[in-house]
Amino acid sequence: MVVLIVLLATFALSILIRRIRSQPVNYRVCGRIALSAMFLFAGISHFLLADGMVKMLPQFLPFRYPIVYVTGLIEIAFSLGFLLPKYFQLTGILAIAFLIAVFPSNVYAALNAVDFGGNVAGPIYLLFRVPMQVFLIVWVWVSSDTVDELNKREIFAVLIREIDGI
Repeated sequence: MVVLIVLLATFALSILIRRIRSQPVNYRVCGRIALSAMFLFAGISHFLLADGMVKMLPQFLPFRYPIVYVTGLIEIAFSLGFLLPKYFQLTGILAIAFLIAVFPSNVYAALNAVDFGGNVAGPIYLLFRVPMQVFLIVWVWVSSDTVDELNKREIFAVLIREIDGI
């Protein structure tokens, strides 16, 4: 939930700053700035909250702490990649694959009511987490130029309408 707040707050702040500075608003650029902030926040959290993150991984999995630290480094790398024009498309593709790859840990944590984040609510948390994961994947897809221009405009318009409705 907190990552979603970081994403949306940074997106809104990016738009506001561009408007205050009388600059044209490029929603994809603002979207990438927001993704960068979100992945930086999440990546740093892997180091500061490692004990909680480790609980999200099954006990039988070896090297749970190193997995948490490596995924944190990956997220920090994504935060940089979304800011570098030469790399934001590749970063988007890798970030989508990453979001899909780590999703089973969210399912495991919710099914086992892990005392970390919203997972403590148990399986009911998945009613929020699944749509949020899809939302994040679509946000990455649209913001990182991994779709053609026409589809981007249509999908981003839907995202903007959804954000305005919150």
